[in-house]
Amino acid sequence: YARLFEVTAALGYYLTSNETGTLGGGGKRRRLVVYPDDQGNLLTCVNASQVADHALKTNFTASLFTKLDQADFMNRVSRRFTAYADLVARSESSRGAKWISSASVNGENVQGPNVHTILAVRGYDIMTMSEYMDTFNDVSAAPERIIRRCIQSIGTNALKTLYRLDDLGEVPGQSPFKHIFAPEDGKPFVYFTDLRFLVPNSIDQMRTLVGSKGADRGRMRDAFAEMTGADPLTALSVSDICLPFLADMGEDTWQTGTGLNTDEIIVEVTMAVDPARVWKSMLEPTLDEVFDMPKGGKGTAANIWGDVFIQNEALHDRMRKDGQGEFLKILQLAYNWSNDHSRKRHKDAF
Repeated sequence: YARLFEVTAALGYYLTSNETGTLGGGGKRRRLVVYPDDQGNLLTCVNASQVADHALKTNFTASLFTKLDQADFMNRVSRRFTAYADLVARSESSRGAKWISSASVNGENVQGPNVHTILAVRGYDIMTMSEYMDTFNDVSAAPERIIRRCIQSIGTNALKTLYRLDDLGEVPGQSPFKHIFAPEDGKPFVYFTDLRFLVPNSIDQMRTLVGSKGADRGRMRDAFAEMTGADPLTALSVSDICLPFLADMGEDTWQTGTGLNTDEIIVEVTMAVDPARVWKSMLEPTLDEVFDMPKGGKGTAANIWGDVFIQNEALHDRMRKDGQGEFLKILQLAYNWSNDHSRKRHKDAF
């Protein structure tokens, strides 16, 4: 339980603190990306992602192979990003979500701090060149297969870093992942999904291979809509990014040792998640049980983890002096929220 409380507090601190709030470009939009710790080839893949981001910024026409001109691409990205960011992160125009809605601390009702940073999970997979080429074939089942793989294995593996596995699996019926992407209560676990194929190939080589000027991902969108019940235009972005600097330069070049092979495509799946659901799914398990306390009587998970800390006023003053006041506030909120809800749920035990 200690880990649940501490991770909730640490993540909350990154997403709400004034210190991290000073990072970011002109738009002051930030994104915290969480990777699963059992991800294979993590370093190679993350490097490739960063290179792809850079390539899109500096050399757009030579890196994006999906059928969108730059203005349209940028428009879509910023529209989608702004719509999501307004739901979640505070800006001039919106209040943003709270990390821990509210709890009573020392007898007064305290609201959780506002989230100012976008939270996303990201997972990777590697596919061979021939598998990748099949995804352009609109009469085959490959586009559906790749979407299923992205959601079912890569996506679920990434989402398990922030959500309980009980909430993730598939449900029977038409759209097996509807409860994650488009639930009835209108509060999805995942706001949008960014699917990028990082192809270590020059764009000219790609054109020769595919025999066309760009990729149209209609079939993938249809499959996505079918599986998730989400709107395939606003909830999914698919881009094929050629890593232009990776035209094969042969032995002894800087590429040797990067772990990138010309015939392997990295599939990168990034899912922007709802912070309001994340803190809840982390703290809910702490409400399940009641414990016998060492000094007698019954107590909650919060009591066992935090009593010593919560009653230590001297330590609190010290933390405030050291500039850790914001972190302390989130720890107190997590403790009190969990303690109150747990006592409500098991009132017969106390």
